Amino acid sequence: MSRLALALSLAVTAAIVGPPNRADACGNSVRRLVDSGQEYVQKADLLLAKGQHRKAVSTIREAFGDKALAADMKGPGAHLHRRAQRILALAVARSGGDIAIGMGLGGASKSRKDAAIAWAVLTLRLQADAPAQTADLAEALARQASGRAEAHDLLKGLADGDLMPTAEGWALLAELSKERGDVETSKRAVERCMKTYARHVKCDVTEQT
Repeated sequence: MSRLALALSLAVTAAIVGPPNRADACGNSVRRLVDSGQEYVQKADLLLAKGQHRKAVSTIREAFGDKALAADMKGPGAHLHRRAQRILALAVARSGGDIAIGMGLGGASKSRKDAAIAWAVLTLRLQADAPAQTADLAEALARQASGRAEAHDLLKGLADGDLMPTAEGWALLAELSKERGDVETSKRAVERCMKTYARHVKCDVTEQT
């Protein structure tokens, strides 16, 4: 983990969490979050799968606000919080950082995009404990010039183990393999992407530069 990414995570967490109030001490706010957040997360997940990244972010923001950006939530809402963060991080990665997710992350300027992508990489790295989460991390890494080699290696490992979980992963492996001059792997990845099928995913990289 780079110093910049760690500093970004700590700054976001400190700004969001703050001192607990009496209701929080009793756990009331967490219980309300779990009760009301499940429906929002499910809706946002479906929007993300359809490629509607901005709507997915808006749905998470409506339910969680800036608390969705906190680095390490504990307690009964932790699993839901992780799912919300994954949606935000993937929306950032797939949009190239164009979508504002709060706390100055994401948007029109390059600095905001870079900060959002750094946050997405850190968030998904902390969650990368299974093939699906590893593929998610690769998507975010590929948005950083310094992360594309690692993204390729992660995806190639999943492909070689027949563990690739998504069409997005296959499409990205095809793109990254083509960049490295590995035509055969790129071709196979395109074929697997097409078989996996996701309507909004462009599998054919033959015309990409």
